[in-house]
Amino acid sequence: PTRNFSEGQFEHIANLNGDAVHAATVTQRGCPNCNMICGNTIIDSEGIESELDYENVTMLGSNIGIGDLAQVGTLNRICDQLGLDTIGAGSCIGLAMECAEKGLVDMDLKFGDFEGAKKLIYEMAEMKGKGAIFGKGTKAAAEEIGGEAPDFAIQVKGLEVSAYDCHHCPGMALSFGTSPIGAHHKDAWVISWEISQGNRDGYGPEKADKVIEFQRIRGGMFETLVSCRFPWIELGYPLEDYPKYFEAATGVKMSLDDMWKMGDRVYALIRAFWVREYGEEWSRKMDYPPVKWFKHPLPKGPIKGKHLDEAKYDKLLSSYYQKRGWDERGIPTKKTLKELDLAKEAEELAKHTKLK
Repeated sequence: PTRNFSEGQFEHIANLNGDAVHAATVTQRGCPNCNMICGNTIIDSEGIESELDYENVTMLGSNIGIGDLAQVGTLNRICDQLGLDTIGAGSCIGLAMECAEKGLVDMDLKFGDFEGAKKLIYEMAEMKGKGAIFGKGTKAAAEEIGGEAPDFAIQVKGLEVSAYDCHHCPGMALSFGTSPIGAHHKDAWVISWEISQGNRDGYGPEKADKVIEFQRIRGGMFETLVSCRFPWIELGYPLEDYPKYFEAATGVKMSLDDMWKMGDRVYALIRAFWVREYGEEWSRKMDYPPVKWFKHPLPKGPIKGKHLDEAKYDKLLSSYYQKRGWDERGIPTKKTLKELDLAKEAEELAKHTKLK
């Protein structure tokens, strides 16, 4: 993502890529007792250690037009110290910069402005100045600003999209759209599979299948086990071994199919929560990715002119619902809830919306 997901190519990428991070790394950090630590620590522009990963390098780097890794490290460290999510903060800064450049807000701020970005981070943490607007998150901030601003808020269900631009990746867009907590790649990171298949711009039902498969593995099994995905992703640990680990730790015997059903139950329950909270206001549009990916094609780079097709995305979303056993509103049916041993929850949900 470049300049608030407006461009798909960054002119200073050589300063931020994996080689640059590797060269700048002074130590690595990870979770306690981890044997494959993944945090790369550099010295930032203020001479202090800052732990980086892909998401914060991108969202506080190319996404806001900053191509200096040490400066990115400083913004990242300040966010960590203030308790701000680096993906969300980077997206809020990107929105502020785009709105300022388009004259939607009165701010002396533009893409690439390191000092301006740093100032806004402090203001968002303290909810002062313009930070009182952008500190609410991109969805709320854009709605308050009005005009075209909602088109530039890169979020789903109020959660900012992580660092994968899906102007030309419908499957990953579906993953972001249907993620139960709002846009998050943790649930179904299908973008690598999508590109490797040579069908990057396809909207076929196989993409809905793959999103559900990954949601069961990542958002279902791993989230419920509270287990890191990296041994599976990076080292190839067999999925078949995880029920064995679970049994060894708990004494409870489960198969992979049991875990897939558990994942489906989790997704149905979270969807029931959303529908209960929104009631009749719930709409399948809440499972749509950011407006910008539909309305604003990429202006340059190798996939110049690409954007999502709304009609094709909607058909893909329907395919996803059908495969999950949800109705056209994206609500689990009575039959599906019963099959997932959620009959009692179905009775409660029926108080808030008509189940099919």
